[in-house]
Amino acid sequence: MDKVKISIIVPVYNAEEYLDRCINSILDQEFPSFEVILVDDGSTDSSPLICDRYSGTDPRFLTLHQKNAGVSAARNAGLNLAQGEYVMFLDSDDALLPYAMHDMIKSMTDEDVVIGGYGIFVENVPKKEVKPEATKSYKGNDYPRFFQENIRRNCELLDSPWAKLFKRKVVGSTRFHEDLNYAEDKLFVFEILSRCSSVMTVSAATYGYYLRAESLGSDISSDAHFVKLRAFLPRYAVLISTLCQRFPSVSKVQGLYHNDLVGRYICRMLNGFATRESEHLNEEFLSWIYGMMDEDKKLGVFSLRVGQVPNIILYKRGKLDFSIRMYRFSVKASRFFSRSK
Repeated sequence: MDKVKISIIVPVYNAEEYLDRCINSILDQEFPSFEVILVDDGSTDSSPLICDRYSGTDPRFLTLHQKNAGVSAARNAGLNLAQGEYVMFLDSDDALLPYAMHDMIKSMTDEDVVIGGYGIFVENVPKKEVKPEATKSYKGNDYPRFFQENIRRNCELLDSPWAKLFKRKVVGSTRFHEDLNYAEDKLFVFEILSRCSSVMTVSAATYGYYLRAESLGSDISSDAHFVKLRAFLPRYAVLISTLCQRFPSVSKVQGLYHNDLVGRYICRMLNGFATRESEHLNEEFLSWIYGMMDEDKKLGVFSLRVGQVPNIILYKRGKLDFSIRMYRFSVKASRFFSRSK
């Protein structure tokens, strides 16, 4: 077999309905030099048998069975076994798009990371493509420009490890945070980008991100989600600080704390307090939130979306008990007006 160029790591958990589609999307690629590491994370359906079927008939496939430990542990197990020059992550309910590896490899010139685009499918129907504006190499002094040209609203190109190739020696000992179950993949991507020195962007959709109707509902305003954010945000803040120190002249990097950490995640929690009852609406939790906001030197009353003005005014007032009373009043008012409609 040719020298392995790419290690494709597929965490698998109860994916019998989608796993053949996922694996066949790899086999359909016009690029033979790869290995596939299927990590069965304690599946209770027929997924282990499907994995064994492929690894038993194709030497490029390897199956690892382990007790259920979560997607991060599965990805890390795959990383520990990977032998390719580059590694790629593919979720078992998603698929590579035709010519994905060809498109990502044909233009690369030994970059540390290759970032392609992705298509969003809802019930197998294509809905949207998210991809870099240009196929372009960012090396050396041009590397900072990568962030300026590719950090977008909600970091949509950088939030996930899929649709990317990572040079394995650059990944090194970096691993996914197994103690997190939200945004651990974003931390992995940002950890790599914070210390690598070159990126190739590919202006093509290379990955199919498949959503089902039942998965469109979101719990991002739930108390359980708030707990996940509290675990994630301090680590994200450290990474942002590292990036800001390395790229002091890149405005998109310097704006990450304000626009993404506060404007996206912190405001999500504050909006939750204003619209529903929460067990986390207390002085200890709100004090932590306001402490995170204290680090945002760009935070002014009108510095974010108009809908955030009341939240920022309460924060600026700095009275925890007053903020709590106002949020509770807001919830009652919301209920009153919803009943009166």
